[in-house]
Amino acid sequence: MYQKYLLEYIKNCGKIAFMSTNTTKSKGSKTSKKTSAAKTSGAVKVYKKIAKKNKALAVIIAAVVILLGLGWFFGGKPIIEIGAEGITLVQTEEPILYHIPEYLRGEYPPQTDYAELNGTGEGNTNEAVKETTKEPSETPASTSSSGKKTTSSKSGTKGSDPKADTGYAANNPLYLGNPTDAYADTKKNTNYLMIKPQYTLSYNTETLCPNWVAWHLDTSYMGSADRMDDFRPDTELPEGWYGVKKADYQYNKYGFDRGHVCPSADRTTTKEDNSMTFLMTNMVPQSPDNNRVIWMHFENYERQLANEGNELYIIAGPYGKGGTSSKGTFDEIPISLKSGETLHMNVPSHTWKVVLGIPNGENDLSRVTKNAIIIAINVPNQMGMGKTGDWEQFITTVDEIEAMTGYDFFELLPDDVEDYLEAQKYEYVK
Repeated sequence: MYQKYLLEYIKNCGKIAFMSTNTTKSKGSKTSKKTSAAKTSGAVKVYKKIAKKNKALAVIIAAVVILLGLGWFFGGKPIIEIGAEGITLVQTEEPILYHIPEYLRGEYPPQTDYAELNGTGEGNTNEAVKETTKEPSETPASTSSSGKKTTSSKSGTKGSDPKADTGYAANNPLYLGNPTDAYADTKKNTNYLMIKPQYTLSYNTETLCPNWVAWHLDTSYMGSADRMDDFRPDTELPEGWYGVKKADYQYNKYGFDRGHVCPSADRTTTKEDNSMTFLMTNMVPQSPDNNRVIWMHFENYERQLANEGNELYIIAGPYGKGGTSSKGTFDEIPISLKSGETLHMNVPSHTWKVVLGIPNGENDLSRVTKNAIIIAINVPNQMGMGKTGDWEQFITTVDEIEAMTGYDFFELLPDDVEDYLEAQKYEYVK
């Protein structure tokens, strides 16, 4: 009897011990789980704090970048330039912020009295513009005993050189003639011919600007390529010749735009084509109101003509000395070199352009008749002209541009057609 109770007691004790062990294990497991959960919760909190801090940091960085970008854009798009004066911050365009108060007061752009400028009591007339133009660097065109125009100049444009004028295929910018008989000869440094797939130009090392730029325009040159804005020196200039740089225009001091002669928007088939228009050999110092108002509006009109089914032969360039920006009137922009030498980039008094247009087709020379589109403009390189009208106020004749510059345009046309067209004054109808 005693043994029976003892065995039962031992058995019950074993059960209790087993249950106790299991309970301990269960409690330990729960404790472990709680510890693990606590650790996980802590990690999540730390992660959230870090993420919150990173998010705030990202917002701050983004805000700083945006503010810096806006400051750069509205502050004249400055660049860091390393030159003879050391490291300098140079504005490449006129700061927009400078003119906000003036715009609000209606004082910008400053108005120029063209009646006073041209010496007339009326608005602008091209005869008046011609009379107030400074003496040309080229000798004006004259007429030979045979009745054919001849020209003479210091840059080698005397007479007509058939070798310089012929050999160019249709649609080539010089198909109708080489205005100054330019050659790719380094001895002709003031009339140096540069032929590019996008346009052709005559470069002048004394003015550090093109004498003229010529190009052909129809809708095949216009596509969807972005504006590249990669202003840069022309590496195709002969060795030893100075290549003008973007910062040489010193916008914050002189206030002139890097004005395209062949427009960026006329070459948008590919990015490469557009980029080539940003070579500095395709630029002249232009007053902002000339470049961004009159000149741009006329470029738009040229493309309108092309979109209407015409192909255009265009030649344009600078003339004279002395232009006016919001910073004042300047004859030149000095460029200081590390060697101590100072070069002088000419600021023109005018920018001119001549355009000959015919309907799209083949055998262009034979299709140019007295019915062809012919437009010539001569625009003062001044401020304020947007308040006196648009580009049509500066319409003149090709004859007047030739007399002013000493160049001979479209000389491969039959004489009767050339003489007739060059005497015409375009009638613009809005």
